[in-house]
Amino acid sequence: MEFSNYDSAARPRQTRGQLRIPSVLTDRGLRLGLVVLASLGVGLAVIVSTYYVDNVKLLIGLIGGLAFVLLTMRWPEFGILCLVGLLSGLIRLSWLPLLHLGPGSLHISDVMLLLLLGLVFLRATTLPGFGLSGSPLMVPLFLFIGAFLLSAVNAILIHGVNANFVLRTLRVLVIWTVFIPTLQLVRDEQALRRLLIGLWVLTGVLLIGILFPNRLEPLLAVDETALATGAQKYSGFTRVYFSGDVVLYSMVPVTVASLATIKKGNQLWRIGLLGLLLFWAFRTFYRQYWLTLSTTCVLLLGFLSSRERMRLLKRMAPAIAVGVLLLVVLMAAQPTRAERIVYVVTDRLGSLLRDPLRREASLQWRVIETRYALLQISRHPILGLGLANRYRPPLISESYGTSYGDWTYKFVENGYLWIALMMGLVGLFPFLWLCAAYLLRVLCHRHEIRDDGLRAIYLGLGAAFLGMAACNVATPFFVIGTRLVFFPLAMAVSEVILRLERQKRVRQ
Repeated sequence: MEFSNYDSAARPRQTRGQLRIPSVLTDRGLRLGLVVLASLGVGLAVIVSTYYVDNVKLLIGLIGGLAFVLLTMRWPEFGILCLVGLLSGLIRLSWLPLLHLGPGSLHISDVMLLLLLGLVFLRATTLPGFGLSGSPLMVPLFLFIGAFLLSAVNAILIHGVNANFVLRTLRVLVIWTVFIPTLQLVRDEQALRRLLIGLWVLTGVLLIGILFPNRLEPLLAVDETALATGAQKYSGFTRVYFSGDVVLYSMVPVTVASLATIKKGNQLWRIGLLGLLLFWAFRTFYRQYWLTLSTTCVLLLGFLSSRERMRLLKRMAPAIAVGVLLLVVLMAAQPTRAERIVYVVTDRLGSLLRDPLRREASLQWRVIETRYALLQISRHPILGLGLANRYRPPLISESYGTSYGDWTYKFVENGYLWIALMMGLVGLFPFLWLCAAYLLRVLCHRHEIRDDGLRAIYLGLGAAFLGMAACNVATPFFVIGTRLVFFPLAMAVSEVILRLERQKRVRQ
């Protein structure tokens, strides 16, 4: 097994990681036999699942599972996209069946991730010339993985936390390993571009769920609730919650960067996509989204050349004019509604300047959480309390009732505090190292990306991660919920872009 570094010279064609099928599988008769067997298997699955079992989920799982395995073996980026889409809200996860294995169980997403990791191992050990690609991000990532595994052991063996609760938390953190198959299996520019096209398509599909919330269940499951924050309620307005919000958030700076850097081609679809993304950001009514997206897009402009900034302005000027015209029409047609929208937006933003701790019960609640978390961190600074462990007693809130239930005793709004609380400094230091290393690499190596489209992706993903790193202070996106799958994906895609660009220069 060979371990390669980005700075090494380009290998011969067959060792640059392009897919090589063993000669035995290229035999026409064997391939025909596999197709026949697969067809018979699908037919048998239809009969068993519909006639004998009467379970449509089983039918979908058998056919979809077979297609996933075959397509992932041929195009691993397809499997990566499927996993990211599944964890980002394409299908409501509670609708999918569990695979029971004795006392435990596996989600469909767990099986997909295991298959991708197994494919890395299989190719690294069987395909001649398949060298594992190196990255400076691997060391802090593996240390972080080791930290949350150690934290799980600490919780169960030392603190006596229920093993089922620990494994549920661990299942989410393991999603960070998506970095490994993405880095190792996306080996050439064609595979990378297929993956990136898939991300654009995924973004458009997720936006359909925002336009038609709760109408496509169990697909594109969007939770729409009345807009309220603590004791403050806004009648007539709703906000949306969506597992795909990290994808949509990240694609805002990516789209802005693409409009600035790509010189040729029709950009109308990107302008329309950006408009829909901004509509989603508005519908969330998350102030941290509004503030960090605005800040990161402004910072992004600083990394563009003057020519690129001018190109962005020219392309956006007509769209901005159309947006202003629509706003004027809305104000004329529905002045009361327009006035209410302006009031809600200005009140949400202005609340940050009007003593928010006194005005908002949600922020008061976070102060209490932080106080208890810091107390426990001071008592367990090295290893923490262990995953899924309680760090505070039940509390009563006038606005929230009895703390929402048992899970909140283990929940901290600040993601960095959550890591320090559950894993101690053993987990916090590698994670901060991982985040800082990624952002520094984007900052230092952005000039090496010569391809306009890839440079836009590289800069946009870095800017989005910076914004999410700020949001993580208020909401633990990095460690809570399946939506975190996009973070290791973004890191790995950035590393693949840098690797391929360096290899291209060496060949030239």
